[in-house]
Amino acid sequence: MATADKIEEQTLLRYPQRQYYPIRLQQRLKDDRYTILAKLGYGAYSTVWLARDERTNMYASVKVFVRDDTTTPQVLNEIQTLKHLAGCSLEHSGSGIARLADDIFQIDGPAGQHYCTASNPQGCNLWDLRLTFPDGRLPKVLVVAAGRCLVSATNTQFTPLKLRPYQKPEITSRNVLTAVANDDQFVEIERAEELNPSVPVMDGTYPVYRSREEPATARNITGIVHLNDFGSARSASASYQDWWMPDLYRAPEILMRVPWDFGVETWSIGILILELLEGRNLFYPIDEEHNQYVLPVALAQYISVLGHPPLWMIQESTDPTIPTLFDSQWICEIPIPAFSLEHFVTAIPPGTEKDKFLDYMRRILVWDGKQRATSSDLFHHEWPQMYESQT
Repeated sequence: MATADKIEEQTLLRYPQRQYYPIRLQQRLKDDRYTILAKLGYGAYSTVWLARDERTNMYASVKVFVRDDTTTPQVLNEIQTLKHLAGCSLEHSGSGIARLADDIFQIDGPAGQHYCTASNPQGCNLWDLRLTFPDGRLPKVLVVAAGRCLVSATNTQFTPLKLRPYQKPEITSRNVLTAVANDDQFVEIERAEELNPSVPVMDGTYPVYRSREEPATARNITGIVHLNDFGSARSASASYQDWWMPDLYRAPEILMRVPWDFGVETWSIGILILELLEGRNLFYPIDEEHNQYVLPVALAQYISVLGHPPLWMIQESTDPTIPTLFDSQWICEIPIPAFSLEHFVTAIPPGTEKDKFLDYMRRILVWDGKQRATSSDLFHHEWPQMYESQT
């Protein structure tokens, strides 16, 4: 098949090796309980479908994972995380805003077994939602509501250790879903499929459907958000030193290759809040010509906002490149941009609110994760408190 003819999961780099399950519309899964109505999306490790739960006569979002084998640890990691979160206290685990699985089961495919999850369907992700607003900027009240939900979910300060074994380091605008007040958009998707049935592109015996796009609109959202996609979840009771997190959200302790822990979540939330508020990313160290992350460019951009990193981070870095870029000061040929947080933030005009917001962000945007504000500090900070009556 020519590259130009490929659609959806076929376009992914490792598609031929993934062995997706050949779902067909109107197929029934798990002893005829779930009837597949329309395709909602796809990813590197799964496809997602709108279904009807015939037992409850309610809509469900069914996620069908690629074939379970040793080359897809993300699948097993997500299943194990969802099972654990389901058994945790909603009050203490942060699972209250996690998109939990109401049902986990397996189905037999042509090449082996596939895990499936069934969940309450949600609205669009924050990335798609912000694109419906001018300049990709969400209204401040929605930004505050999303931020407070996420901050609450990461509040481990008073949580017993046994109830916080998992964190969600990959908090991005694409991995956070909006909650909806009713099923109107799912009714629309089902009707659209009935009026104009999807015809799959056949890849051998595997049918590839085009997704029915969920309407991205603020009309039906509640202000609550849900964490989605737990394939990369990590234990929050451990310390790490490896390379992690999406390029545009990477915490500086990971960048510097020093030990890091659950404090990286707070960094992600801060970067996400800035993205939603401004419609652009604070840091963009990407060589677009080669589609490559450039470490010295990233460091220079971070220095422009955070100042120079502490000496101990340079000395204790496990990346041999890091010390060559510093001699008490930045000595790399890549210049530090003439850039500041104050100039980046334009959605809030100068005045009391901007001062409070900059203070909020500066408590997050620090090199040393141990010096970063706790989720409790951020939840009770003056800036989100300004919008308490509206969220």
